[in-house]
Amino acid sequence: MDVRIAIAGVGGKMGRTLIEQIAVSEGLALVGGIEQRGSFLIGRKLSELSQSSKVSGPISDSIEGLPEFDVLIDFSTPDASLQRLSECVEINKSVVVGTTGFGEDQMLRVQSAAQKIAVVHAHNYSVGLTLLLDLVERASTSFGSEADVEIIEMHHNQKVDAPSGTAYALLESVKAGQAQPQVVHGRQGLVGQRQEGEIGLHAVRGGDVVGEHHVIFAMAGERIELTHRAHSRRNFAEGALRACRWVCQQSSPGLFDMRDVLGMRDQASSVSQGK
Repeated sequence: MDVRIAIAGVGGKMGRTLIEQIAVSEGLALVGGIEQRGSFLIGRKLSELSQSSKVSGPISDSIEGLPEFDVLIDFSTPDASLQRLSECVEINKSVVVGTTGFGEDQMLRVQSAAQKIAVVHAHNYSVGLTLLLDLVERASTSFGSEADVEIIEMHHNQKVDAPSGTAYALLESVKAGQAQPQVVHGRQGLVGQRQEGEIGLHAVRGGDVVGEHHVIFAMAGERIELTHRAHSRRNFAEGALRACRWVCQQSSPGLFDMRDVLGMRDQASSVSQGK
């Protein structure tokens, strides 16, 4: 039986990419979409956005207006995502969240929802970027304070949050190897040399760049640069759909990310135990 998916933010760039991927994916079906109130898409059919028989159902401004589904994918805004999470808790449905820009208090609400339902939340659903997070953490743990670390991200000129959620995820990976990190967002107006333990975090915006992330470990006489470039949103969509399949197999609530989906946490545990 197909995994029945609903998409919040179905009319956006990511929503439309998800529709395209569901249409060519085995074992998945799109049964409904959600858009913000006032959208011209409200009341229309998903079949107007795709000719695939795997895409059907209404576009509504609420979960109540959707048919039965197994998992909700949400690539929208923090406030909208929190509302959808609350609604999915009420009907006991799993959620795959790709929204970025959550504040600390908002993340506490995400964590609270995950105590009742299974939630996958990732700043980036690319398999390659998930591997980059792991590599950055290993590099930072190996180098410690010996390396000066800089994180640079670039996205299209329509992106609203800066730095990106992925940049913050990379920052957390870097912090794993730093004793007392000090995060600096750019250096305009700063006087004096770079401070020990400083991590630079920089956002660049322009054109139609899907997403680029660079992490630089600079040491005396050498440097290592770890880079991920996304050329298409298709990578993110494929990862999110992979997360849908995975989360529907979970029997317990919890807050997960792409490392869980890809089994990387189990692999890391096996390595640490010498297995």
